Amino acid sequence: MTWLLLINALYFLFGATMYVGTMWVLKFFLYPTWRSLARDNVDMHFGIPTRAATKFFTIVVPIMFISGGILVWSEWGTIRVIPAIICLVGIIVLTWVGQGIIIPINKRIRGGDFADDSELRSLLKRWMMLNDIRFYVSTLTWAAMVWLLVDRGRLLESFA
Repeated sequence: MTWLLLINALYFLFGATMYVGTMWVLKFFLYPTWRSLARDNVDMHFGIPTRAATKFFTIVVPIMFISGGILVWSEWGTIRVIPAIICLVGIIVLTWVGQGIIIPINKRIRGGDFADDSELRSLLKRWMMLNDIRFYVSTLTWAAMVWLLVDRGRLLESFA
């Protein structure tokens, strides 16, 4: 049973790391170039990466819901339930913002549903602002998962 809980925690760490890594790459490396996208190059630089990310996270995130629930259940009654709850709430918020608010904008941009490059840039600016929410929440979720594993493994004591 213990090794199953370890695999579960490592899976959540994998998903949280992929999520936070994606958000950090977006914010620090892709946003600056996306401010100059136009109708003729938006699919190459926006459409292909967002379709690939959506496909990847559509598989990873539902398992993270189950994994997060197992984290909360396995840590119930200990102080570690706090980071476990942060992890579960984090993935719920990330999914709600992504599926509920950002995906419709993705579809508009990828479908060419905008009048001109000015409207495209306005959509991209809104898209980036909404992804900033995911940037901060994914960072908090990842930090909570690391906090849980450091505490569970007594890693601070091992470095003393």
